[in-house]
Amino acid sequence: MKRSITKQLTFALTPLALVLSFMTGNALAASQTYTLDADFDLGTLIGVNHTAPNNNQLQLNITGTSFPVLWIANAGEDTLSKVDSSQVGGSPGREVARYRTWFNSGVYAHDAWNGAAPSRTAVDAQGNAYVLDRWFGGYPTVFKILNNTFIDRNSNGVVNSSTDADNNGTIQTGEMMPLVDNNANGMIDPAEIQDERIAWVKRVPDGIYSGGITRPNGIGRALCIGTDGNLWVGLYNNAEYYKISAVDGHTIAGPVSTNGQPNYGCLIDQNGTLWGANWANPVLTRIANTGSNTGPYTVRNIPMPSAVYGLALRRDASNVTHVIMGGSCNSYVEHIDDGTNNSSMPAALNYCTYAVGTDNDGNILVSKRSGGVAKFAPNGAVIWDKASQMGDSDSRGVIADANNDIWQVHRASHNMAKYKGTDGSFLGVIPVGYEPYTYSDASGTAALSITTKTGNWSVVKDGGASGTSWGKVSWIATVPAGAGVTAEVRTADTQSGLSSQAFQAVSNGTAFNKTGRFIEVKLTLNANPQNQSPVVQEVTVASTPLAKCDADQDGDIDQNDLALISRARGQRATGASDPRDSDNDGLITPNDVKTCIPKCTRANCAIQ
Repeated sequence: MKRSITKQLTFALTPLALVLSFMTGNALAASQTYTLDADFDLGTLIGVNHTAPNNNQLQLNITGTSFPVLWIANAGEDTLSKVDSSQVGGSPGREVARYRTWFNSGVYAHDAWNGAAPSRTAVDAQGNAYVLDRWFGGYPTVFKILNNTFIDRNSNGVVNSSTDADNNGTIQTGEMMPLVDNNANGMIDPAEIQDERIAWVKRVPDGIYSGGITRPNGIGRALCIGTDGNLWVGLYNNAEYYKISAVDGHTIAGPVSTNGQPNYGCLIDQNGTLWGANWANPVLTRIANTGSNTGPYTVRNIPMPSAVYGLALRRDASNVTHVIMGGSCNSYVEHIDDGTNNSSMPAALNYCTYAVGTDNDGNILVSKRSGGVAKFAPNGAVIWDKASQMGDSDSRGVIADANNDIWQVHRASHNMAKYKGTDGSFLGVIPVGYEPYTYSDASGTAALSITTKTGNWSVVKDGGASGTSWGKVSWIATVPAGAGVTAEVRTADTQSGLSSQAFQAVSNGTAFNKTGRFIEVKLTLNANPQNQSPVVQEVTVASTPLAKCDADQDGDIDQNDLALISRARGQRATGASDPRDSDNDGLITPNDVKTCIPKCTRANCAIQ
């Protein structure tokens, strides 16, 4: 028996390629620790950095953050445009997808104040978008659109979604997925959703609430994301808000009455306080305790010097919320959340405006109604002031992108203009859908920088072979009270296949079991309400420890494993989990082969 094994072992040692495959493969290299700047640069950083205030650690950005993707509702054709704001070559950006928000949409059908007419968007901390169909005469409806994942409804393993097939930077009707009312019931049913980036569609409220009363013609004119990640939707005609689930769109709470004040837009600050605009009356609505699913929700209507249209929020150095309001001809009105009804108009120059915003440094952006953009410092001083590049085009939005450049939405000319954030230099125009009408949070600034100061670092690790078994993510971090660090993972045998997989939450240092050549790890950092950031010094991604003697990690022990162990004799073990060091003495020796022979999973250690 011994001679037979020795003879077979000698034969198995002859292919040098087998030995090299072990030394360079995934058996001992499917784990990695990230702790230096160069390590963290292997991943993608959104809202976090590894240099300020200190190097070689992950921390939230001191300034604010936006995503590089903009989500623009096209009210005149019932669609939502997805825009890549990156400057590539001579182009200031490009439309990369467009999604229908009603049946037979995608071509000009009406003006911005009829039909479904989407106009409000919100972006969550993961970059997913929500768009609200106002619905004049119908039921306000919310859509969730996934940014970089999809739902494989037809199980074909690829994304069936809108895309710029001809790569011309504009989405044509034929480049959108169909949306057809197959059963003619006047509702978008789950089975009718063909675009696999659209996660769900829900009416608000989702059908019926107390008394069996539905809410047609409510007109959905407010949409914002809370500190718990769920959504608040305001109905204009009914003067009420509903809280709905970000997971599936079902109604969690409501109606919350705003005491006769029609709702026109909303944002939620770091304390969970909702701020609502009221265009019909000069009132700013304040709703406390939105993080609760049951209330009580304390509602207060604060008198303002003029009607409120657009909204923006900023935090000062003391972490106090400042509400910036457009809608007057004083450029903007500012209210500080100090328990009083005081407001001020600090802008050094005055323009009539609908939309306001803030950039990633906390400066205030004003979109002039007839076109053009002005940027103000927090004290009201003018940083730069630019005239319209599109004529009198009815400007309805102003947005800071991830590079802190500024985009202006032009309803009447069906496009967006871009300005350099530092000095207002004009950077160009891109077309979007018909009558774009978006002045809410279209780039995630509120979710990432105000509501919950957050950011994430994600990295893809190649295990080297299909079916790699992954078992643990651990990190070392300093976490202030009320702040947090969380991790999620997903795996696939191809890197492109990761996007079709759902993330799974994992705990620090706790074992899990997922397989695939590639693992994507996403670490999310959340500041506390005092704006203090957690600090991550080290992240380790580890494959499942190998069984002793299973040197090639194929799930059995045979001649190939004995050959690999014998070939490595005289070497030091790579660690306690090295499968070649069966006796755990730190060296690879002939004794390791002898220890493994009785563990062979087949007679004579035969290869399957």
